[in-house]
Amino acid sequence: MLTRFFKTMEQQLKTELDLDDLVNLESMFIEIGKEDGVKDGVKSGKLEGFILGCEKGYEISQEIGFYNGVAEMWLKIIVDKGWNTPKKSINERIVKQFISLREMISLFPRENQQNIEFVELLDKIRSKYKVCTSLLGVVNSQKFKKATTSTEENDTY
Repeated sequence: MLTRFFKTMEQQLKTELDLDDLVNLESMFIEIGKEDGVKDGVKSGKLEGFILGCEKGYEISQEIGFYNGVAEMWLKIIVDKGWNTPKKSINERIVKQFISLREMISLFPRENQQNIEFVELLDKIRSKYKVCTSLLGVVNSQKFKKATTSTEENDTY
C-alpha cells in the first residue's frame, strides 16, 4: 500500500511540475531579490539622506554664522568705536559692504525650501565676505575653517 501511495505521488509530481518553471526559477528569485533590494534601498536611502542633510545643513549654518559674526564685529568696531582710517570714504564703503553682507545673510533660508537657490546665495555671501575682508586688509587672517571632529582628525587612510 505504501508503494502505491509513492507511485501516485510521483505521478502527480511529474504532471504538476512544469520544466519551464524549473528553468525560470533562477530568474524568479532574481526578480524577488531585486524587488526586496529596491524596497530596502528606498527605506535606508531616506535615512541616509536625512542624516547627510542634517550634517551638511549644520556645516553651512556654521559658515553663515561665522560670516555674520565677523560682519557684526567689524561693524561694531568701525561704527561704535570709530575705527580710524586715513580717508573717511573708505570707512563708509566698508560699512556699506558689511551691511550688504548682513542683508544677504538675512535672506539665507533657515529651513528647507524647494524654490530657493541657496547654493548661489551662499556663493554670493562668500564673495561679498572676500570683498569686505580685502577692503579691511585682513584677507588671510579671517578665513572660515570647517571644524573637524576628533574622529576625522584621527582617521588615516
